[in-house]
Amino acid sequence: MNHLQACFLFRRPVMSYTTERASSWTANGSQHHKPTPEEAVERLSHYHPAHRHFHRAKSMLRSSGRILIAGCGFLADSYDVFVINIALEMMEQNDYGVPLTPSIRAAVSMMTVVGALAGQLIFGVCGDQFGRKWTFISTAALTILGTVLQSAAQPRMMGLNIWQQLMLFRFFMGVGVGGEYPMASTVTSEGSAAAHRGRNLAMVFSMQGVGRVLCALVLLFSVHVITDTNWQWRFSILFGAVPMMACFKFRWMPESEVFLEDVGDKTPPAERMYVILHTVWDNRMKLLGTAGSWFILDVVFYGNSLFSSDVTAAMGGANANLPGNALTNLYIQLMAMPGYICGVIFMERIGRKRLQMSGFAGQAVIFAIMAIFYKELKGLTGLFVLLYALTFFFDDFGPNLTTFVIPAEIFPTAARSTCHGISAACGKAGAAVGAAAFLEITNMYCVRGRCVKGRDADLLDRGVRAVFIICSCLAVVGLIWTKVFVDDRPHESLAEVENADEIEPAKPGEVEELEDAVVEGFEMGKLQKPEGYEIPSRQPSARAIE
Repeated sequence: MNHLQACFLFRRPVMSYTTERASSWTANGSQHHKPTPEEAVERLSHYHPAHRHFHRAKSMLRSSGRILIAGCGFLADSYDVFVINIALEMMEQNDYGVPLTPSIRAAVSMMTVVGALAGQLIFGVCGDQFGRKWTFISTAALTILGTVLQSAAQPRMMGLNIWQQLMLFRFFMGVGVGGEYPMASTVTSEGSAAAHRGRNLAMVFSMQGVGRVLCALVLLFSVHVITDTNWQWRFSILFGAVPMMACFKFRWMPESEVFLEDVGDKTPPAERMYVILHTVWDNRMKLLGTAGSWFILDVVFYGNSLFSSDVTAAMGGANANLPGNALTNLYIQLMAMPGYICGVIFMERIGRKRLQMSGFAGQAVIFAIMAIFYKELKGLTGLFVLLYALTFFFDDFGPNLTTFVIPAEIFPTAARSTCHGISAACGKAGAAVGAAAFLEITNMYCVRGRCVKGRDADLLDRGVRAVFIICSCLAVVGLIWTKVFVDDRPHESLAEVENADEIEPAKPGEVEELEDAVVEGFEMGKLQKPEGYEIPSRQPSARAIE
């Protein structure tokens, strides 16, 4: 990345530049600093409407670049989390010396959740203690390392069997995955103007959906194209590191301006931990709202997975082979995309808190319908799959999106990353609680609390209905919790983040000199001329101010 590209992507707010150069211009332009080509592009792109071709390119690169850098992390994270279920099916085709039991399968999957919870807390604090830049780089490095090590697992290595290696490496990866939550949200929030902050945060988080679809496509490719069963799962897991690797070098960006101004220049590193703890305590009620609603969301969301096997059967995936399961997995992941898309489009229009409340309300209604008519709906394939898709829609066009966005905006800079990490960790705790509790509730009507499919179908249906009733009630609690405790007003420290779309008037004679500097840059090869740009035509006497 050269200086000009870095300027386009991670430009300091224009206020700092104009402060530095304010004395360079007078009303008649007699006193000035001759701009370099790079400075001329910078100033033309911001000050003058006639040069919106520069402005659009710069704004698009800045905004899109930031979203892609943070979003690629979420894409990779969701990919790595969701790839394991089908990857384990691929691994079962091979003999690695130790059979894959249900308890081992559950442990391999759970280690990512445990690692993510730890990462959200650890890197959340690190982001406020050491700054956004290096913490953001660290989460990416750990995610890449854990993913690569998984793909290289051997039947026996370091005294561990292949399943124990997967548990260890997925824990490391999970720590990196968890760290992405507070870091991606904070970096995006502190680099976005108020008018587009919610949309940008929603776009970053919605890359989770893109990652799931990509994961399903890669799995489908692996089972149909790669014939070596030992390489099917290795390729599928390793591909998850590619998006993060692609954007890794771009994470070496300048430190957040908001962090530098509010923390870096005011609080010495030795005092930051005290400030973090003090700020978290001062904002405990806001934290109660964000952490509590995220906890409720993930408990409810886990109820969704309890009838995924029934949906798979309704879609023709019951007892299917590996290619059939991979295809069905793709269909299910595509169901989530409409909610993400609507969330990005309507986030700013509807508002964070209202969107979260409407999502919980929709979930309450859907789970209530499923609880009342569960057995009848299982025989109506189209309606059953539609209701399943609607649970995704109200989740992603609602609390799944807003629980990520709101903590990134409402807390002070000194503890923004920490508070977001705590909120996200509470969500992971909710998922763990839902996993443990709902499994027991589903089987509570069967002998010794263990149902056998086929023999105990009616008893199992009663248990699932009980879970859906609880989920419906919890969604109502989430709605009330949001109404009472959630505050979605952005913190004042984000109010001064520059709006890159604002165009300020030019100083007298300034545009002509800046245009000449740009043309000089084209001629000297320092700048690349934008497509369609025409050199302004005017009389030589009207050119640069001497």
